Amino acid sequence: MIDPALLVSRPSSVGGVILAGGEARRLGGGDKGRTEIAGRSILARQIEILTPQLAVLALNAKGAPERFADTGLPVLVDPPGAAGPLAGVLAALDWAEAMGFSRVLTVPCDVPFLPRDLVMRLGGSGPAIAASAGRTHPVIGLWPVELRAALRRFVIETGERRAQAWAKHCGAVTIEWPDDPFLNVNDPAGQAAAERQAEPAPRKPAALVLPSGGTAQDLVEDFAAELRKNGIHVGGLIQRGRKSEAVLVALDDGTQLPIMQKLGQGSSCAVDGGAVAEASAVVRRAIRRRDDLIVINKFGPLEADRSGLAAEMMEAMAEGLPLLTTVTLDRIESWLAFTGGWCELLPAEHEALWRWWAPPRTE
Repeated sequence: MIDPALLVSRPSSVGGVILAGGEARRLGGGDKGRTEIAGRSILARQIEILTPQLAVLALNAKGAPERFADTGLPVLVDPPGAAGPLAGVLAALDWAEAMGFSRVLTVPCDVPFLPRDLVMRLGGSGPAIAASAGRTHPVIGLWPVELRAALRRFVIETGERRAQAWAKHCGAVTIEWPDDPFLNVNDPAGQAAAERQAEPAPRKPAALVLPSGGTAQDLVEDFAAELRKNGIHVGGLIQRGRKSEAVLVALDDGTQLPIMQKLGQGSSCAVDGGAVAEASAVVRRAIRRRDDLIVINKFGPLEADRSGLAAEMMEAMAEGLPLLTTVTLDRIESWLAFTGGWCELLPAEHEALWRWWAPPRTE
């Protein structure tokens, strides 16, 4: 079960540690995280991607910590009696406990394209690890700090070094990604594959995650307005007002479509089928124009049942057009099923929207 606290805001109780102890022997030596992909080190890429998702980020590394001074991150050493990847996980848990965090994320230093919603998707009450392309990635995990003593006993009593054994022992759940964002760079072939993957890829559809009953109308409208000021063509619909007063506004020409109809005096309201048809035409018009961004105000109960504007969402994604919507916590699982998991979950924050929209840095 995804933790709502991780979805609706930047988590203040989650720390993160990059396990940077790997030596790039098959890549010519040195710190593996310093390996460059398209002109940027893996470590720099990871710091950029992870920092917005966490309260604090640190490194775990052997040797002189001064060599990482340029990162500005604290450097953690392995605890006595531990070795291998689990030493780094244990160091992360010790540090997180001292910092007062309830959970800590660990990632290896050789994965340059970590998801921007990694913490969100791994979030839950228990331990969780990532998986993709038929493989598990047990070092990419979110660990409750309460497991600290249990991991120490596991390491000392068994002498185990493998993260996979620990994940199985502590009952970590596996969270599957439909694509494969966990390519690791261990050798020249992996580096070459990462260089190819560093080329700009289609932007995943994004959903701003809201508390049940929440809204992000002003945030989405302001974001669309800022994009238009910069010459970016934004089409689709935003919503103004709520419940019986809800109106969909076409972003291209300002047409207003009252979406709810009253069923009679003293009766409740229902979605106006005619307005939905008009809304569909607005979105399809934007898709035909191939606007730079398609906005559909929300993934609601109709879309979760594959009606409403669900077909238009699917068409925009099939055409490779960036899609932005909103989804409430009670429909997260439906949204993930609808997109096949190929999406980004964003907290309802201005900065999160711009991080999603910004093209990947290559310099």
